[in-house]
Amino acid sequence: MKTTVIFCILACSLMSVSCLKENNKSYATDENYYTDATRLKTGVNGCYNPLRTIMATRGFWEMTEVACDLIYLSGATAYNSNCDVSPARPAVASTVWQNGYSGVRNCNDMMQNIANAVEKKYVTNDEAAPLFAETAVLRALYYYLLTCTFGDVPFYTEKVTEANRASIARLPRMSADATRDYIIDELRDWLLTKQALPFTRTYDNGNYRFGCAVGLMVAAKMCLWNKRWDDAITFINALEGIYGSYADTPEQFGKDYPLTDVPFSHKYTRESIMEVSNIVEAYGLKSTGLIASITTPPRKDVPVTASEDPDDEEDEDDEMDQASSGVDFYAGIAIPELGGYSRTSSSARPTTYLYKQLLPYGSPDLRSGEYSNGATSPRGGSGVLAWRWSGYDLINDPDRTTRVVKWFWTSGSSKTDFSSASRPWMGNKFWANGMYNSQDPNNYKFFRFADALLMKAEALLQKGRYDDACKYLSITRIRAGIGELTFANVNSNPEALMEDIRKERAKELIGEFQRKFDLVRWGIWYERTNNYNEGKYIHDYIMPYHRYWPIPAEQVSYSGNALDNKEYMQ
Repeated sequence: MKTTVIFCILACSLMSVSCLKENNKSYATDENYYTDATRLKTGVNGCYNPLRTIMATRGFWEMTEVACDLIYLSGATAYNSNCDVSPARPAVASTVWQNGYSGVRNCNDMMQNIANAVEKKYVTNDEAAPLFAETAVLRALYYYLLTCTFGDVPFYTEKVTEANRASIARLPRMSADATRDYIIDELRDWLLTKQALPFTRTYDNGNYRFGCAVGLMVAAKMCLWNKRWDDAITFINALEGIYGSYADTPEQFGKDYPLTDVPFSHKYTRESIMEVSNIVEAYGLKSTGLIASITTPPRKDVPVTASEDPDDEEDEDDEMDQASSGVDFYAGIAIPELGGYSRTSSSARPTTYLYKQLLPYGSPDLRSGEYSNGATSPRGGSGVLAWRWSGYDLINDPDRTTRVVKWFWTSGSSKTDFSSASRPWMGNKFWANGMYNSQDPNNYKFFRFADALLMKAEALLQKGRYDDACKYLSITRIRAGIGELTFANVNSNPEALMEDIRKERAKELIGEFQRKFDLVRWGIWYERTNNYNEGKYIHDYIMPYHRYWPIPAEQVSYSGNALDNKEYMQ
């Protein structure tokens, strides 16, 4: 049985703490236990555990991707999708806060444990350096998630002890910019100056630890937030040294990193910098997510009737009529690969802005759909949208004699097929083959090299290097089949070029937990979401302050009101 080190539950990980509310335990245990490099590495392994709890949840994906301008979900209890959150009902904010600070606390503990082991000569400096650096990368990732979700948050790097526990629990918000500056400089020291971690792809040679590439990506992300454009370019240059630089020959990008590797069902691909792992093994480890259950066309036993409208669900947890076990019938098409045992919920759907303006039917863009643009064979794209699919027509061919490319049924109609004017389903980028019940075994792509290249395009634009920005923007465009873009194509207008970068990030990275963080960083989240999101309930709740989720009320109380949610008190 293949065992992955990341996210495994480790006996020594001491994960009972949540958020800044610390538990009581003996800290002498760590000093007695961490007496060699193997034990220290085991302790660092435990620092990974809270990450999956945050990022594999449906709520985190809804907050980052659905409560935005590209995807909507109409369920009445889809709190994160509808921005129906408050300090008293923080929804996924509670998960991010508790596990984010649990991760920070574990990383801080391990940094001190490693330092103690060096001081007592249990390990050498050379043995300790990569452990220090890996823990710094993990801590940076937790603070990245916390600052992106909440804005200003408490910041500390000390190991929690009985002496400082109360003061740490009462830390106020600290400037997110200051937190990011600290992290950027720390990662620069460990990764670029000391080069404490090898410069390799994250998943090369069966490796599953978050090393140099993840750290460089987090640092570059934080640089964009803090408008440190030169530093962002430096970190991404280092990433290019690992993954390859194709600014002058972007066609090579598509050969080395094919677009067909982008779907979540393709695990640990060469382009991936960080994936959130879901694992299903016979008679062994099982850890699954839920994203595929709300992004797959609805599985039905019979054709939908005129009275059944998947877009009119009252409750996101009200699952649609499910087919009998073993029936692989999805919105009018029998698709054997998806299996007959999945359980689909009310579907997340693409907004009109996405499927008509960014990726319309007939677009040459290979990301628009596996069988869009009139194709009768797979186009080799990333499958963002699904108008049609190759399967069996059970109405006209009940014996499954011929597989055909067929339009999905339109929701709310019994025998009416989709057309190019209909709203498509989310595409096979998000589907899970053979899903059982609602257990999604896919890996969720969180950081990819394509993201880094588009980040560099943005940083170059901000530096006034417009032609270079266009070269980097064109890399993913050429791979997607839509060709190069030059500064002259946008009438030599920097703002028009910036808008093209925003659109390219939307098409390339949709569903990869980046959209809200991008829109907030650009200062346009509320405007774009309010204008383009077509969720049934979101406009009853959305306010500008929802760019950040609230700190849970119990944490504010526990801090002695050192923390606050002033914007939510309006």
